[in-house]
Amino acid sequence: MSQLPKNFEKMLLGGACVAAVGLAALGFMKSGAVETDFDHSLAGSGKDDVGIPEAAATTKAINSLKSNRVIEPGDDDGRPVDIFVGIPLFADKNNPNKPVDLIDGKEVHEGIPNRWWIETGADITFANSPDRDDDGDGYTNREEYEGKTHPVDAKSYPPLINKLAYLKDESIQWYVQFGFESGGKWAPNILGVMPDGKAFKSRVSAVEMLEVGDTFFEDGPFAGRFKFTGMTEKEVTSERTQLTQTKRIGLYEDLKPNKAGTKYESEQSLPKAQLDASAYYDRTAVLELQAIGEEGTQFKVEEGTKFALPSGGDEKNYLLKTVTPESIVVEYTDADGKTQTKEISKGGTP
Repeated sequence: MSQLPKNFEKMLLGGACVAAVGLAALGFMKSGAVETDFDHSLAGSGKDDVGIPEAAATTKAINSLKSNRVIEPGDDDGRPVDIFVGIPLFADKNNPNKPVDLIDGKEVHEGIPNRWWIETGADITFANSPDRDDDGDGYTNREEYEGKTHPVDAKSYPPLINKLAYLKDESIQWYVQFGFESGGKWAPNILGVMPDGKAFKSRVSAVEMLEVGDTFFEDGPFAGRFKFTGMTEKEVTSERTQLTQTKRIGLYEDLKPNKAGTKYESEQSLPKAQLDASAYYDRTAVLELQAIGEEGTQFKVEEGTKFALPSGGDEKNYLLKTVTPESIVVEYTDADGKTQTKEISKGGTP
């Protein structure tokens, strides 16, 4: 009778399974150790490592990429050369097989040397290249050439005043009528029209007549605007009748910051027909800087005040000296420190 356990076959099969699992685990562990088995590190710079012939070149390439290099313009006996593509070549439009040398040939675009296009990198290849704006700063290539600035650098551009446009004026028309005067005291009134056409008026009552040195008016758009400085007499000849008569004249001066000290006169019994001809104006110019991304952005500047370009700048280096319905005059200091004036007509740039 056999002495083997009855379940010997099952025990043998179970042992085989355990052995198989162990072998599988061992194989997996060995596969994860490939990097250890095949580890290879470069010694020094790698130039003496015979295991990897390209190691030295790799190290040199990495060091080269990390170096700060300055690329100098190419030059071939005085001729500027693009070191990446060589001298640009063009063909004669009447003879496509005939190459054109930009350096020795005639100007492609009249008034701008071919060398300038090559040296600056501006695109010479369009028929309207002088009128194009390669760097998007609002100045054409021709304007950049004339302004001695860089045509493909948006931070390099001619004086901004050259791109200032005068769109329209928004002016207040006003006149201080003589009103009533007694014993050197004065009670004037004012009539005016706002830019939107809306009329306004204000007056000094006879009960509160002004003495010399008093400010007026009390309310309205011109509240506290003027100071009464005195009375005088003047010989006035009528344009319509040619008659001359002596009239009382009220004298006053402006207190508004941009017009402080400006002196005015108010003529006694001025005919209404002469009000428009004798009126004064508070003029405001509506402007636009047609450059460096400011196109379409309008801003307003009142006559006699300083402003910045672009309009949101902190340095107000420009003075709007005068405004008329036809033009404006701007005063500024140029790059050489000299005071310049520029007249700009309505509807366009200088």
